[in-house]
Amino acid sequence: MIFMCAHVDRIQSTMFYYNFLQALNRISGEMWTYLALLVVIYIIYALKNQIRILRFIFTLDGPKTVPILGNVNAVLEGNLIERMTNEAPNYGSVFRIWLTLLPYVVLVEPKDIQMVLCSMKHTRKIFFYKLLDNFLGKGLVTRDVDKWQVHRRILQPAFHRNMLERFARTFGECAERLVDKLLEKDGEDINVTVFINNSVYDILIETILGTPANQRANDSEDDTPFRKGQVMVPYRFARPWLLIDWIYRLTAAGKSEEQQRKDLFDFCLRKMKEKREFLQRNGPLVADDRATRKMSLLEYMVEINDKNPQFTEQDIIEECCTFMLAGQDSVGTATAMTLFLLANNPKWQDRCVVELNEIFGDDRRSPTMQDLREMKCLDMCIKESLRLYPSVPLFARRLGEDVRLGERVIPAGCGVFIAPYCTHRLPQHFPDPHDFKPERFSPENSAGRHPYAYIPFSAGPRNCIGYKFATLEMKSVISAILRKCRLEPILGKEKVIAKFRMTVRAHGGLWIKVKTRNKQYE
Repeated sequence: MIFMCAHVDRIQSTMFYYNFLQALNRISGEMWTYLALLVVIYIIYALKNQIRILRFIFTLDGPKTVPILGNVNAVLEGNLIERMTNEAPNYGSVFRIWLTLLPYVVLVEPKDIQMVLCSMKHTRKIFFYKLLDNFLGKGLVTRDVDKWQVHRRILQPAFHRNMLERFARTFGECAERLVDKLLEKDGEDINVTVFINNSVYDILIETILGTPANQRANDSEDDTPFRKGQVMVPYRFARPWLLIDWIYRLTAAGKSEEQQRKDLFDFCLRKMKEKREFLQRNGPLVADDRATRKMSLLEYMVEINDKNPQFTEQDIIEECCTFMLAGQDSVGTATAMTLFLLANNPKWQDRCVVELNEIFGDDRRSPTMQDLREMKCLDMCIKESLRLYPSVPLFARRLGEDVRLGERVIPAGCGVFIAPYCTHRLPQHFPDPHDFKPERFSPENSAGRHPYAYIPFSAGPRNCIGYKFATLEMKSVISAILRKCRLEPILGKEKVIAKFRMTVRAHGGLWIKVKTRNKQYE
């Protein structure tokens, strides 16, 4: 009897624990369900703006895509921008592209572009600009907004008129050396891009770093790292897993790019120390108001650093890299394109020569700032060249708040691409958009045109800080050539075959014939 009672107790105890465990399991299961639900709700909340962006993107039309890569294949082939330009009427003024798995909105109409570029709320750059850090340096082009605002305010005075006057002499000297090299090829067919790129590089070496370009006997003796790097963004686009930095840094390409960055840093650090020692011996240059005294941007930044520790030596090096690298292809391509278009449009070349004759007469002097300002015809030709072939054909912003464009509302956080190459070819703003017609930019023809219809240097608060520098540089080089040389087209090579990377380039080069003028002016 006692045995049976003990057995019953054990059975009851076992049943109790069994029931208890079942209850725990039910509670545990319910808890996990609640936790899973909370996680899902949190993810949806965290991604709600991304969901808004995707919902908006799927309402837009755009170029055909391929799985995973999206429209990257067209970027790698170099024809995405050409396709967008040709097909934009089919998509409307607002359409979409996919770069790998990331969607972006493209704006082409000036009134829509103005809504983005004119506001400080939309000055942040998209993620892909970070991929340029090792190539360009972490300067004004790629800086986050907070740091960019500080640097922009500090560096802006370096591009005011009184400072630009100090660079005009260097522009003229380098341009004269370029003309001498061109005249050595008198009557020969040349790829003018090669000559122009070398001259632009000489100008940058002297105006940015303060190293006289004439110290180099020839281009093969260049010991700087600024022409040895390679933009790896297309390479990484083609392999989306390399967009993750820690993976990319493990690859041979990543290690090579990092070494290039180190070479740039070390070179600029050495130059900065040299300039600091020079200034200690010779006194400050910024305080010297004599416009004839040469100076460099590096010297200017070193002096600013002495007065404003917020602008660090690291900042100086990063900005040096940015100005040296960003100023090469952009100005070189624009200058070579203008010369090519003048060679193929002799009427406008002759008008520029007549204008130069009126400015200089028999005087062989290099142009002053006043001379450069009086080159109105040449200015129109440069602007028309940049309209047809803007050096930077595509740039991007990230929206800081919702933007309403008519009935559409683009969500905050969305990446927006702006394509000057497309916008500059809109026939409603530029009739006969593919023709070279500098008269478009005469004062009377420019009146009434939307201010954001022409944006070769971007626009708004985050426009190109060096656009005046670049324009004066181009005028100096082109005017020096036209004063002594006549440019002629080459049969069969009269067209530009544009290819698109970070900048516009001419596939196969820009070929012209350069001849000595019998008289200083014809």
